[in-house]
Amino acid sequence: MEPVAVPKLIVSFAVDLEVEYNSFGGKTAEEIAESLQDELDDLLFEVSPHVKGVFTSVTSLGFND
Repeated sequence: MEPVAVPKLIVSFAVDLEVEYNSFGGKTAEEIAESLQDELDDLLFEVSPHVKGVFTSVTSLGFND
């Protein structure tokens, strides 16, 4: 018997995070962004068992004084 295909919904979000950054803390802005991206990916999988894939990308880094 053929497996029944389950349709998948793709939802796209744009999220801007403002985090405190200490340039003397030992991590570059890029490293912090990568770490946040990894945490976000993990969190999205934990939120719902229906999440089958998470595809995120850092689109920009900037400083706001």
